[in-house]
Amino acid sequence: MATKLIDVQPGDALIADAGFTCVKPGRVSVKKSDNGLYFDCSEGRHYLDGQVNDEGSLVGLRRID
Repeated sequence: MATKLIDVQPGDALIADAGFTCVKPGRVSVKKSDNGLYFDCSEGRHYLDGQVNDEGSLVGLRRID
């Protein structure tokens, strides 16, 4: 099942796939700023709202099983 952005909260752990150029594949920790939910990456912050498809699911990220 796809992970929906609406279901993600600060402190959640997600798995990033190999499609990111700014973070190694594996576990990322979700944080919150005034601008929204993000995870740390080599370029600073990678905001989750930039990873949402038309159905509201995150692309390239999934919950830890």
